[in-house]
Amino acid sequence: MGVAALVPKSEVPVPSVAGSLTSGLPFRYLVPLLPVLLILYGRARADDAPESVAVRPVRWLDACFMTAPVAVLLLASAFVPDGVAVARNTAGYLGCALVLRWLSTPRLSIALITFLPFAVVSLGGGGGSQSAWWAWPLHEGTAPFAGGCATVFFGAGLVASFRTPLLGKGRGTDE
Repeated sequence: MGVAALVPKSEVPVPSVAGSLTSGLPFRYLVPLLPVLLILYGRARADDAPESVAVRPVRWLDACFMTAPVAVLLLASAFVPDGVAVARNTAGYLGCALVLRWLSTPRLSIALITFLPFAVVSLGGGGGSQSAWWAWPLHEGTAPFAGGCATVFFGAGLVASFRTPLLGKGRGTDE
């Protein structure tokens, strides 16, 4: 949230498929990838088989650990302009990443979620009111559709984190 507040107008140029030669990805919408990638990396290092039968409720603790950054960012958004968008994108990216992790492998989910904001900007437009309706990471922080999408993705990701991955033998790594 601090990085997003320090550079509120910075943009990363991204080649655009749907219009002008390049579009700008606001840096504050790219910053939420950092905690998401750290959470995914930490979850990919765990062995799911022992965790599923552990005495401690590991999956519930993981869900609390994944919910905490989103809650902290929502609280901090009261002090940072457009901070709600940072919290929303963190929740949405994390939810998408957890669903991708359930559908594929941990490494592939990390790669795909890293590519997601760039693909959205390239295909969905320039941000704010100029964005396509489905490009929820680029909408303003107060946009109800974007908040709803992020909430649905986050909820689906939390549910998927309690399920056994479709690929692999229950092991968290790609080995």
